Amino acid sequence: MQGAMIATAIGLGVAYAAAPGAVNTEAVRRGVVHGARSAFLVEAGSLFGDSLWAVLALTGVTVFAQHLAVQILLGIAGGCFLLRMSWLALHEAITQHVTVEKSPISKRGDFATGIVFGVANPVGLAFWSGLGGSIVASGVVGVGLVIFVCGFFVGALLWSIGVAIVFRWGRRWIRPALFRWIDALCGLVLGYFGVRILWTTLPDVLKLI
Repeated sequence: MQGAMIATAIGLGVAYAAAPGAVNTEAVRRGVVHGARSAFLVEAGSLFGDSLWAVLALTGVTVFAQHLAVQILLGIAGGCFLLRMSWLALHEAITQHVTVEKSPISKRGDFATGIVFGVANPVGLAFWSGLGGSIVASGVVGVGLVIFVCGFFVGALLWSIGVAIVFRWGRRWIRPALFRWIDALCGLVLGYFGVRILWTTLPDVLKLI
């Protein structure tokens, strides 16, 4: 029974981390330029940020985040952060040379960027609130709950390692001419998610006006 629960948690963690979104987009963008380490640090940083929502949700602090003002603040911060990343990606797609050595993407801040992605993701709190409630409702509490959460993050970490392996062994096959197009595509995707977050936050803003 416990083995099935752990397997379920790991599978859920892989599925959550592998879902298309801003984190994987930025990991791809940095991975094609700087390689496996940058891609892994972005993914790992996002898991660190997600763990904050997990702790908040599973300890009952979600009541605080149910306040409309807090939801609006998170939505605006997350949307603006993604739009900034979108602008940087599109700017690099327009101005960068086709050689990796001259790429202006900084190697610094990969892990910190991932953390911000994880924290600024408003889906994280809703996901962990729903997941935590369903787990507790199924009778998994105490040590079992801790094991389930650990299994979840093991699965997500496995995805992060898998992404790093892809760039470790597959980056050599990516031609420099593709960097510009990858940056452009990633910039558009990041922009989409940024606008989407701000758009979903707009009704809450109107409620306060």
